[in-house]
Amino acid sequence: MDALASEPNGLTVLIVDDEPVNRLVLARMVEHLGSHCLEAASGPEALEVLRERPVDLVLMDIQMPRMSGIEAVEQLRDQPGPNRDAPVVAVTGDTTRSKREYIELGFDDYANKPISLAAVKQMLAARRQAAPPSFRAVSAGRVGL
Repeated sequence: MDALASEPNGLTVLIVDDEPVNRLVLARMVEHLGSHCLEAASGPEALEVLRERPVDLVLMDIQMPRMSGIEAVEQLRDQPGPNRDAPVVAVTGDTTRSKREYIELGFDDYANKPISLAAVKQMLAARRQAAPPSFRAVSAGRVGL
């Protein structure tokens, strides 16, 4: 699902998960709530997308083969680009780490799997309040003034 032509009122959300069903479920929730999705099936794929396209929010799985979500966030924060400071939510079924630990690792928030529609709605609402999506879209040249 591509979001090059974002609407001014919708956020662009990158969903990163190696499980296609998990990406599908999250994408349906995000789209149901009026935002647009980009998808990546791995950490390296996510970093490629994040180098090229501004996003408003990243929902990042933690346990992925080849490169974990933690490694991907470390690299994202260390590289120049439009998303270096983009908010990233750790999405995981691992309950051994606390929210504070994920924040110390470079994430902005934490959500347990399975993630509920109410939780996704809350994340999107918080992001809309923090920075209107039209700002990122206009700065990226995607929305005409």
